[in-house]
Amino acid sequence: MDRPDAAPQLDDLFTDLVRAFEIAVFEHRSGADFHLLGHPPAWLSQLFPTTAQDGILSVDGRAPVLQNFLADAAQAWQDPTAGLIRSGFWAEASETGDSWQVEAMAVRCANRRILLLQRCAATYDQQVTLLQAARDRVLQQHEEARHHRKSQQALTTKLVDSERARDDVMTILQQLNLATLLIDGAGEIRFVSAAATRLLRLPAAAFPRPGRSWQRLLPVTKSDRLALQNMLHRHSEQRERLCCHLDTSTGQRIWLEFEIHDDPRDAQSRIIFLHDVTDLHHLRRLLDQKAHYYDLIGKSRCMTRVYEQIHDLAQVDTTVLIDGETGTGKELVARALHQASPRQKGPFIAANCAGLTDSLLGSQLFGHKRGAFTGAITAHQGFFEAAHGGVVFLDEIGDIPPNVQTSLLRVLQEKEITRLGDSRPRQVNVRIVAATHHDLGRDVANGAFRADLLYRIRVARIHLPALRERKEDIPLLVASFLSEGRASMGKAVSELTPTALAALMEYHWPGNVRELKSAIDYAIIHCKDETIDSDDLPPELLDTPSPLSSRLISFTPTGDERSRLTTALERARGNRTQAARLLGISRATLYRRLTDLGLLNN
Repeated sequence: MDRPDAAPQLDDLFTDLVRAFEIAVFEHRSGADFHLLGHPPAWLSQLFPTTAQDGILSVDGRAPVLQNFLADAAQAWQDPTAGLIRSGFWAEASETGDSWQVEAMAVRCANRRILLLQRCAATYDQQVTLLQAARDRVLQQHEEARHHRKSQQALTTKLVDSERARDDVMTILQQLNLATLLIDGAGEIRFVSAAATRLLRLPAAAFPRPGRSWQRLLPVTKSDRLALQNMLHRHSEQRERLCCHLDTSTGQRIWLEFEIHDDPRDAQSRIIFLHDVTDLHHLRRLLDQKAHYYDLIGKSRCMTRVYEQIHDLAQVDTTVLIDGETGTGKELVARALHQASPRQKGPFIAANCAGLTDSLLGSQLFGHKRGAFTGAITAHQGFFEAAHGGVVFLDEIGDIPPNVQTSLLRVLQEKEITRLGDSRPRQVNVRIVAATHHDLGRDVANGAFRADLLYRIRVARIHLPALRERKEDIPLLVASFLSEGRASMGKAVSELTPTALAALMEYHWPGNVRELKSAIDYAIIHCKDETIDSDDLPPELLDTPSPLSSRLISFTPTGDERSRLTTALERARGNRTQAARLLGISRATLYRRLTDLGLLNN
């Protein structure tokens, strides 16, 4: 028999649970307003003081993450079967400037729209701890790999010294439990160790099978197969480890590192050691996720803002104007917008508007009818028709001729185009993303660009920072470019010396990321070993003359040291690194002398 006081006790229990978990419970009233239910947790008054006082939470642009989440929550509230949905963690700044880790949850309960806010500091710290543990494991894997290399080198030395028979070699490899392949000069498999059989998920009785090619045994991609073949034919001192992935017969994808050595008994044969780096690959991907957004690289504050803008704008279908200096990666931003949007399955067509005549640009964008002009022997479909359901990227839109600007304005207003020489309008369904390095506002004032077109394309804007404004991203970019260079040029260049990296960090990069990519390619080509030094970099990075003066300011025993330091700083416009160069001393010596003379804070 139920007790009469059971319901009140349950209400008290739920209240105590909400209070114990420090959850703020709100019910949707109207618009963006939510009414607080029950007692507010202590943290609510610090993050939303007005809400803690009057019990009303009004969500607006000051809380953009929560505002975006409410769009998903609105759909869940309409669906009785949706259940509980979560926003994930985000950082919300209080009025005092402190950062709070918060998670929002939405649920429909008895036809009531409920919003839950929970402070998640402990859970967030757990994830940070997990990421640190992953980083430690990567370092451990690296150390283990180093020990494996020593073991394999010792094995190869033993084989050279012993010159034992084939059966003895196989016995040694089996006993060491190393995943090993033995390939003859014709590329045929002569031996597969038991460890390699297990790693590749091969049937236990399938090998060794004389006469079978290693290319049939290892189902790698075409590019990896060619790279392996090239590495097999290189001299031992020119070989490097090669990382490839393959899909086993069980459907599992594994990542392997191939280490190739000469067979000491036969100069034409090769011994291949297989290292399973699948876990290491997944851990590296986990660590790299915060530094990459599609093809964009960087984790600086300004690039994080760009990622957030791309994420927000990908959910709407407005036109977007991307501005930034040449070489900053505006097309990569446009492609990221496309890939993150609902139009991702549609085509992405890029058109460079600079340097084309009116008729040629108009024909490319809008198409033309047969006979529209001399040489138009067939009808031609323009970019806007070809990109139906996708995105048209108009690079350097500031260089579009005036008459093409008029036609483009009609596309934006009416969603239709008219081919050159034709009179029939055609409906198009495309999203337009434009980019420029011009100041379009100034172009409008000078009469070079239509004001109404500017207002149409500038509905949403993304500013891409110059590389000199995010130099902390240079090491990440360099690592990515080195990886690309190793794959495309086949050179075992893996890192830079501190001196070379310092030169990259000090350079002003007028050509931005594109110039950095070119500089790394130049260095890979000129590098003679596995490490790039400052001498391998392009000369303009090292020999750029000072815009102030190339003449050193020397010290003499009778000279006024204070005035010389002051003169150098004035000529360097306060840049202490440049001032040290003018004085012919190190930066540390300059700081020491400034401290001795009481000039450090001046």
